[in-house]
Amino acid sequence: MKILGGVLFLGVLALGVSNAFAQPELRDAIDNGDIAAAQKIVKKGAAEEIYCGKLSPEEAVIVYEKIFKAMPYESFSNCQSQFSYGYGTKVCANAKAMDACTEVVSYLLLESESGNTKAIDALDGVLNVALKTKAYAKPVKVSVDTSLWVVCPKKKGKAREACVEECFEQSLNMKDTVRADLCETNPEHYIDTTIKVSVPSPLYEKLRKGLLEGYWKTQKSAAARYAAMIQKSARTLSIPDSEVVNLNYVSRWADKHKADSTALPGGELFRFCASWQQEVDSMLALKGFETRCPVFESFVDSRDGQTYKVKEINGTRWFVQNLNYAIEEKSMCYDREEESCKMYGRLYTQDAALVACPEGSRLATDDDWKMLEIYAGGANEAAVHLRTNGSDDYAFTAMFGGYANKNGISVIMGEGAYFWTSKDVGDGRGIARSMFSTDKEVSSIPVDKNFWLSVRCVVNAAPAEESAPAE
Repeated sequence: MKILGGVLFLGVLALGVSNAFAQPELRDAIDNGDIAAAQKIVKKGAAEEIYCGKLSPEEAVIVYEKIFKAMPYESFSNCQSQFSYGYGTKVCANAKAMDACTEVVSYLLLESESGNTKAIDALDGVLNVALKTKAYAKPVKVSVDTSLWVVCPKKKGKAREACVEECFEQSLNMKDTVRADLCETNPEHYIDTTIKVSVPSPLYEKLRKGLLEGYWKTQKSAAARYAAMIQKSARTLSIPDSEVVNLNYVSRWADKHKADSTALPGGELFRFCASWQQEVDSMLALKGFETRCPVFESFVDSRDGQTYKVKEINGTRWFVQNLNYAIEEKSMCYDREEESCKMYGRLYTQDAALVACPEGSRLATDDDWKMLEIYAGGANEAAVHLRTNGSDDYAFTAMFGGYANKNGISVIMGEGAYFWTSKDVGDGRGIARSMFSTDKEVSSIPVDKNFWLSVRCVVNAAPAEESAPAE
């Protein structure tokens, strides 16, 4: 078995079978959706590699289940998505497959941070199984490079003499007079060595850290799912009570800000409110706070029945979700996958964006964005206050849905957010806003009007005049 170019090569799995055409046949079968043929090729032992292509997780398990079971770590390397979603719970029930289970957990934690409900469901299932696999709870021995003082040989001779000399020299270099005084009677020398130490289960560490950090990184709408996973696994994962996100946590959080006479951070409050709005409002009232959970309007698109949250920010009523209305040939899902539209909304060309917002709303203008940026601390700082993984102080919840170029090739989902404005600058370009998951700035950029970007609508506000297209 060997791995070349990210593809696992299995070698000849059966004697008496010609492999000259087996792999092309397997790829063709999978690419053409002929699951029965692919399964037959693998069953005969004629496969030389694991190739998943566009297989669904369920189909991948049908074709490769025996290989997944025999070589879980290698299988994950070649079919990360299919293996994690289709075989994750099975591999995490295998006491001998902790490395593969840890990879699955890492993958699903990353996928879940975007609020992907499918990933969160899979993570929840894997969590339940992994915590029942007792072997995963055991500490593991790891080698650690270190330096330490070691007793010199007791037998007289050149080795002891050299060690005593080292003791004096090293003690003086370290200005350790106490140790230097002992070099004649109890000499030690300082050496580099490797020792074995016990560390907590790496899988448990991954889950503990991933769940606690994920609560603050995921979409607010998914925060309650993370809170539930933290609460049910806290004892097994040794999560301190002070870090378990529940109403007691919220109460301590509010008390601290009251004692410090500091305002309640909006982004944190909105996250708690997404899970326990009535309870949080009641708690804040009892503690004497005037602040309450944000109030959202609901805007129903009569064309397809979808409902959007609307929030007034500095006098402008913004959609705080990306538009998800389908316009044939003028809108698309990232990578043309419907799951992406459910999470991030659709991507539009600028011409489509200009007519995409439902009646009673319109595409946000360049001036709408400028006013929002000023209110959020200026363009150089605004992204921190607007993006879902920042403080999101105004519940604007900018989501990183990426974009697609004019050839429909999708890129940087989870990293960049791009929004059309209604402004045309001529030369086939329009003005867009961009922000990134790790940056503070909101940037105004000219973009080819045939690129596909996200859309935010504004409700019932007459558009401010836009500048004329550049000559």
